[in-house]
Amino acid sequence: MGSFLKKAMVLALASLLSGVPQAFCQQKIVPDMGLNWTREKPQIKVQVLGQVKNPGIHALSAYDRLANAVGAAGGPNEQASIRSVILMRGGQAIDTLDLYQYLVQNRQDQNPEVRDGDVIFFPLAERMVTIFGQVFRPGKYEIKPGERLMDLVIMAGGFTPIATSEDIKIQNIAFPDSVVSINIKRLTIDRDEQLNIELKQGDLITVPTKPTTVTMIGQVQKGGTFAYEPGTFLSYYLGMAGGYAERASTGNIRVNRWGGKRIKGKEDTVIEPGDVVVVGEMQIKGWRDYINLIAQVTTVGFIVWQVSRVQ
Repeated sequence: MGSFLKKAMVLALASLLSGVPQAFCQQKIVPDMGLNWTREKPQIKVQVLGQVKNPGIHALSAYDRLANAVGAAGGPNEQASIRSVILMRGGQAIDTLDLYQYLVQNRQDQNPEVRDGDVIFFPLAERMVTIFGQVFRPGKYEIKPGERLMDLVIMAGGFTPIATSEDIKIQNIAFPDSVVSINIKRLTIDRDEQLNIELKQGDLITVPTKPTTVTMIGQVQKGGTFAYEPGTFLSYYLGMAGGYAERASTGNIRVNRWGGKRIKGKEDTVIEPGDVVVVGEMQIKGWRDYINLIAQVTTVGFIVWQVSRVQ
């Protein structure tokens, strides 16, 4: 009987304790202080003016940054300076910001928080240059006073693997007939600072493409252009071209290099990308040429004799 009562008391206590979580759940742990915990961030209003696609007053969330305001205004237009953006607060300019440093270099100090009533002004870009050819991001770039050729190359992502070792060409839209040549090896490997020239408004910079082919012409069976294979000899491309033609002169082979140099070619000549190999023609080769020559002379003599008879 005692054990029965003991078991009944344990079951009653367990039943009582099982209701404790429900009781706590029915009570408010956090008091309702009249706060709306799902309320969105308060809004602020910022003016974005100047060279943007949608200038005017734009509503932003508190703690938004300069880039958010620019996005709300549709972004800068093609004439805008993104490297001299003026931030005004309380009627005074408090900072001049370089969005390029934020976008490319992740400089967060160039993308500050904006406050209610701030004015952001995008002026006209004053110095624009264009880079073409073998850089990773060719196009138009804004430069600041004092920035140089390698600064632009870095902005454009650097040289691609197929950039040639030939000279970089720099022209200016105001003086199209004047061309400045910059040796890329001396600029990048030798670090010749005299070649790292300061850029000017309107400069056009071209980084040439390194050739990737070899051309065979002249007295070969199948002349044409073939993919360059590093470390190969002239004989390799001669085989690609089907070998010598019947009138080929093996002692009269010229190799025209990409940079303008011309050398005498042999089958063991090391070939470089961009080479044009010209296999010359032998003037007289074997008994067939002698027969053809004699036949031509005989024909000419016969024609002369016929003409003299008529006269």
